Amino acid sequence: MRTPHGRPGRGASPSTVHALRTLQRLAQGEAELRWTMAGFTSSPEGAPAGGTHRNLMGHLDGTANPDPADPAGLARIVVSDPAAPAWLSGGSYLVVRRIRMLLDHWDTLPRAHRDQTIGRRTSDGAPLSGGAEHTPADLAASRPDGVPVIAANAHIRLAAPATTGGATMLRRGWSYHDGPRPDGTPDAGMLFLAWQADPRTGFVPVQHRLARGDALARYTVHEASALFVAPGGAAPGRYIGQALMEG
Repeated sequence: MRTPHGRPGRGASPSTVHALRTLQRLAQGEAELRWTMAGFTSSPEGAPAGGTHRNLMGHLDGTANPDPADPAGLARIVVSDPAAPAWLSGGSYLVVRRIRMLLDHWDTLPRAHRDQTIGRRTSDGAPLSGGAEHTPADLAASRPDGVPVIAANAHIRLAAPATTGGATMLRRGWSYHDGPRPDGTPDAGMLFLAWQADPRTGFVPVQHRLARGDALARYTVHEASALFVAPGGAAPGRYIGQALMEG
C-alpha cells in the first residue's frame, strides 16, 4: 500500500496485509477487486533507514524526487490544481507502469556502461558529473575532449526537469519478481508509480523526452501502463470520492 506522501516503512508486514484484507472485505457488495500487483523494496542492507532504495538493476531509484521536507512544494507537484473540478479537490493523478527489466543482459554489461546508461554511479547514486547522491547533476559538464560527462542519451539527462520544461513527479518504484519466463529469463522489473497534479505537465513531457532515445530503453520492456485519478481525503461523515459518485 502506498500514498502520495510516503513509503510505508514496514512493507508487506502482517499488519499491512491484514489491513488490505479488511478493506477488501468491507468493500464486498460495493466494489469489485479487478487486479493486484505485488512489489517489494530493497532490504535494509541495500538501503539504510530513510535512504533511497535500490532497484533490481542495482541502482538507487528515486534520488531526484521532490523534497518531502517541503510540504508546500510537494503539494504543488502532487495535488490537483485549485481550478480542477470540485470532486478532484485535494486529489492527485497516478501513473502506473509495469516495466520488465532485461536483467540477464544488463548484468553482463561493464559497470561503467551501466553507469553511463543511467548517468549515475552504481556505488552511491551520485551523478557522473561529481558530488554525492543528492548533488544536482551538472548537465553542462564535459570532458577535455568536449564529450558530455553525462551522455546525451543518459536516462537522468532526458528525464531531468531542466530538459522537460520543468516537468516533475513524485516517483515511487516497487521491484517485482514473478519467477522465470518460458525462455528461462527472469520475469522481473519495476512497478513504476508516479504521482502528479496533472499528467500533461508531469509524466507526459518526461515520457516524450525518454521516447526520443533513452539509453535505458534497450534494457527494459514496458508491458503495461495506466492512468488513475485519486480523489482527495474525506471530511468526517463523508467518504472518499463522494462528490464524484453523487455528482
